[in-house]
Amino acid sequence: ADVSEASSTSQPLGGRSYDRDPEDELMSFLVRHQQHPLMDAQFALRVCSAAGLSQAVVLLYSIMGMFEEAVDAALTRGEPDVALAKQNACRPADAQLRRKLWLRIVQHQASSGDVQVILGLLRESPELQVRDVLPYMSDAMTIAGFQSEICECLDTYEGQIESLRQEMDDHQRALQAFKEDLKEAEERCVSIEQDQLCEICAVPAMKERFYVFACRHCFHEACLRALVLPTLSNEESERLLALESMRVEHQAAAAGSLACAPGLRPLVEVEDEVDSILADDCPLCGRLMIESITRPFIDPDESDLAASWAVS
Repeated sequence: ADVSEASSTSQPLGGRSYDRDPEDELMSFLVRHQQHPLMDAQFALRVCSAAGLSQAVVLLYSIMGMFEEAVDAALTRGEPDVALAKQNACRPADAQLRRKLWLRIVQHQASSGDVQVILGLLRESPELQVRDVLPYMSDAMTIAGFQSEICECLDTYEGQIESLRQEMDDHQRALQAFKEDLKEAEERCVSIEQDQLCEICAVPAMKERFYVFACRHCFHEACLRALVLPTLSNEESERLLALESMRVEHQAAAAGSLACAPGLRPLVEVEDEVDSILADDCPLCGRLMIESITRPFIDPDESDLAASWAVS
């Protein structure tokens, strides 16, 4: 039976009078049972749309999380319900979506040409600013009523511009300090004694190619390589061997015993990359020493050495 017919033929039962609007009864029912597993909101929406129950349609759109459709349905019903549209515009968790829905309400209300109505929406919604509503105002509408809001907005922009300017100045000073630190690091040098010894073999460091760190620890390249190579990954080890092969080719070409291969990287670049692998950190007081705490005294591949410690 039609909902209106059911309402007109309803009779008091048990002393209670059922004279409420049928759509109000339906709305209460939908709110109470919206989480019920047997509640089919899409089917209910089709039925309510066919019956012209606009409030129920808005509610069902809202229950399904279709807030844009809910706002549109509230504004396009026979008598637009702006209050209902506002209620649904506040429901989304996404601030951008809330702003979009409020702008739809502004666009709908702007057709009335009443500046006070637009001003009321602007004050009611925290998502809207003066710049958002100005495009929806017709040429016939004056903005004199927005004077205080426009001044407040300009003051806010002025504060934001000042904050951004201060932030840019801070970044500029930090960049300048970084450039100075970088220049100082490039020009930094470490002085060692002429008889400085290698920390590993105790042979004077200057007898062959050596590395010295900021901590003043000094190593021959071969000694440092022996320390660092076991800690490298397979890719880094292969890369180091390839770079050393390139360096040998350059040395052979410089001695005249071998022509330099075409496409060979410049020696300076090769040396720089070798340095970045071997001299990344001091092995005695840097990262490698810290990581060596968990390293066993005897490596797994030293089984013969481990067997020599066995007590028979």
